Amino acid sequence: MQGRMRIGNVELYSELHAGSGTPRAFLNGIAMSTAHWTPLREHLIPGTDLLHDFKDQLRSGRADAGYSIESHADELALLMGALKLPAADLIGTSYGSEVAMIFAIKYPERCRSLVLIDGVSESDARLKAAVKSWKAAALTDGRCFYKSIIPWNYSPHYIEANAAMLAEREDALASLPQDYFEGFARLCDAFLELNVTGRLHEIVCPTLVLVGELDILKPVEFSRIIHAGIAGSQMATIPGAGHATVIEDPSAVADQINPFLRALEYPPVGTDRPGELKSVHIRGRR
Repeated sequence: MQGRMRIGNVELYSELHAGSGTPRAFLNGIAMSTAHWTPLREHLIPGTDLLHDFKDQLRSGRADAGYSIESHADELALLMGALKLPAADLIGTSYGSEVAMIFAIKYPERCRSLVLIDGVSESDARLKAAVKSWKAAALTDGRCFYKSIIPWNYSPHYIEANAAMLAEREDALASLPQDYFEGFARLCDAFLELNVTGRLHEIVCPTLVLVGELDILKPVEFSRIIHAGIAGSQMATIPGAGHATVIEDPSAVADQINPFLRALEYPPVGTDRPGELKSVHIRGRR
């Protein structure tokens, strides 16, 4: 099942892939669309998967004014309600992980667990400057915009090995209409207001925090803040991966998510909180 649905005051594009077990809701990074999740989903244990583009992303409708990241969490709750999904495991990367944290705080009964990939609960001056530069580039020229995000999102190895593919993506992005780039600017504005570090203790569901070892946009220090703020959370780094970890090394990411979610379905005897695991450093696969 896929298509656009009126949710609140915007039309959201969504896909629901039927399967067994607790549904998994995949939440996009700021410049992603649902198709970017395909490599990771191919490495995950089959299940019921909900994917959608946030408002102002590729296949969803455009907002007519500014908004907060919290509004995405509210729209996810409405979307889940419309699809009769009472609760889900949330898997978010970057911007999507930040939406996921807010969703877990605001709708704890609807969030069984969190997987937070390359996210932050707050910003610093460097991160804000990077996002502001993306916004300025997006409103100036599509090609300039794409070139500006590449070094922040991917590791040097990935950029070198995938130069032809990245050039094709640049062509595709440059062909998008101006309203896409205006929408991206609004997404940037929403991110720049994010600060939920002081509320991380309100997240009570099992949580897995993942971060690319070579992430220079939202480096490991930000994930450590999240890990420290959410009681009982697990944290792992993906060696050799940049910020776009789910694209660079989906198999290594899946190697962490699969046992985490499996433990929720089959918790060890005597375990009150199946998500409580130790912080680890795992070996990525190329």
